[in-house]
Amino acid sequence: MKRFTAHIHHTQDTILRMCRTMDDTFFFGRKVLMAFTAITLTVLGVWNMESMVGIIFMMIGCWMLASLNLPAKNQADNIKKALGGVYPQNKYEFYDKHFVLFAKNQDVVNYNKLTRLIEDEGFCYLCLNEQAGYMLEKASLGEELKQFMPFMEKATGLKWTKPYKLSTFNLRTIIELAKGGSEKKKKK
Repeated sequence: MKRFTAHIHHTQDTILRMCRTMDDTFFFGRKVLMAFTAITLTVLGVWNMESMVGIIFMMIGCWMLASLNLPAKNQADNIKKALGGVYPQNKYEFYDKHFVLFAKNQDVVNYNKLTRLIEDEGFCYLCLNEQAGYMLEKASLGEELKQFMPFMEKATGLKWTKPYKLSTFNLRTIIELAKGGSEKKKKK
């Protein structure tokens, strides 16, 4: 029995947003380490600006800070290039044990294949792994969004999480990262 229907019409922006969300969620530890290293190099460079080593440290630190989102941007650029300027319009139908993606081809995905459920202010992301997932617009669910969120938690055994952000990095983020993010909760 069909439970929910959702959709998304991809654009350049949605593809970049999905890549950044996946990168922020799965590779946030790398991003924090890179930011910390970049800030350290920049500060060392400023303190030793009279020497060539200080200038080089500062340049490397600034370049690293500017490159924090580069992996996600590169992945989005590769996807855009592969699509050849034709952005898909995907429709999803959710059933008790699986969902169906209607795009170029029809894919049936069992809920036990998903590893993460991520949400932000406008979209839901159903992740297969660090590099692959599905994105749908919350608005396409309308009022059913209130039932969809708990349905997906129950069907997958996962909890919805928000993507990590450097701007909201705190002790709770460190604890979640140490525990491995939002791993599957144990079914009772």
